[in-house]
Amino acid sequence: MRPFSNGTQYSDWMEANCVRCKKGAPPDGSWPTCPIEAALLEALLGDGQVTDSIARRMGALENLMAYNWPCGEFDPTPEWIAECEQ
Repeated sequence: MRPFSNGTQYSDWMEANCVRCKKGAPPDGSWPTCPIEAALLEALLGDGQVTDSIARRMGALENLMAYNWPCGEFDPTPEWIAECEQ
C-alpha cells in the first residue's frame, strides 16, 4: 500500500507525527527504532510501498481520503505538549 500520493504529503505527515513523537528518530541521525518511521524511510528509499500492517498501525487505511492524519501510535514529546499549551 502506498500511504502518500507525493513527497509533500509524506513530508507534512512526518513533520506532524514522527518529528513530534517520543518514538521519532534520534537527533544523532541514527536509524529510527519506531517500526512505522523505519518502514516509511524504507518506502521513501524504495517504491513508496508499506505493508498493510504498517499502514494499519499508522492509520492510513482508515484515512485514505485525508491529506494528513494523526499516526495511530503517536506519543507526543513533552516539548510539543508544552508548545501546544502556550
